[in-house]
Amino acid sequence: MNGTARSSKPRSGGLQGFLRGVFLDWDKTQLFLSLVLIVLFALSPLVIDSPSYLGIIILTVIYAYVGLAWNIVVGFAGQLLIGHVTFFGLGAYTTLLLFELFRLSPWIGIPLAAVPSVFMGLIISYLTLRYGLKLDYFALFTLAIMIILSVVFSQMPWAGGAQGIWITYRGVSLEYMMFKTKAPYLYVGLGLLLFGVLLTYKIYRSKTGKYLLAIREDEAAAAALGVNTARYKMIALLITAAMEGIGGGFYAIYTTLVEPPLVFNLALNVELLTSPLVGGLGTIIGPLLGAILNKPVVEILRGTLQNIRAGSTLIVYGLFLIVFILYLPRGVAGMVQDVYMRFRRSYEMRMRKEG
Repeated sequence: MNGTARSSKPRSGGLQGFLRGVFLDWDKTQLFLSLVLIVLFALSPLVIDSPSYLGIIILTVIYAYVGLAWNIVVGFAGQLLIGHVTFFGLGAYTTLLLFELFRLSPWIGIPLAAVPSVFMGLIISYLTLRYGLKLDYFALFTLAIMIILSVVFSQMPWAGGAQGIWITYRGVSLEYMMFKTKAPYLYVGLGLLLFGVLLTYKIYRSKTGKYLLAIREDEAAAAALGVNTARYKMIALLITAAMEGIGGGFYAIYTTLVEPPLVFNLALNVELLTSPLVGGLGTIIGPLLGAILNKPVVEILRGTLQNIRAGSTLIVYGLFLIVFILYLPRGVAGMVQDVYMRFRRSYEMRMRKEG
């Protein structure tokens, strides 16, 4: 009789219980969908033979990773970091210089790219907090730093000057991260993206994440409740700086070239931050969705419109962004969340009826 009673109860464990736990929590749903997208990216070489298309996918992965990094300081902490490509460019130069001058393997050079980026993050944090620079003043200050670094690196002969640095080809080598095909680069990039997704989820669910969100919503109220706003704003900026430095290091190894107009570039700066804006700021999956939608569109426009009329690509791309800003202010992730909430409400109502 007891055994019959036990068997009549619905089982909450197993796959059904796991899926129920995932899909009744929006944060876990975002994490799950992000992991699904990463798996789909990993399977893409099985169905895509074109190196050019695979190259677009790799750049999409890089943009998604950098978008996750920028999202922490802007989407979570609410700090208007516009010149974020400063950290990206420093990381790119660091990895390539370590490779060219000291023959240091990119497997070591890419993580080390975080060091100068974090140091620059400390300088920016100290100066902006010391002089109370916020919002547009903070944004303009970071843009000024980006422009200054572009000029400084263009005047450094040991860093290639204005012509930049080309990576020296040393043959196919796992140690030097030089491969015959682009697929291995994709998997390295996906490793970074997986790290970025998990770190973003961890921060979002942590006490630090809650403090950052409180600062974003109302910094004065957060300070009144005892949150050390200066400390947590600095933490957010340093995490972003480290992640972007690492992303820049991988970008340099993949593209094999670093030059000041390329990595300290306002156009690249805007293009990189567009992904989380289109995807949805302050979310986990938003930067991935934004990169998937944004980067392929940019490349398709370049391929189809660049020979029609100069500047037509920028015009169409600008209109594309305007449409998203006007009609999807919460980004693609906001639309996905609305669909999720409708399914969740219908599921909960069905469960109540059955219960």
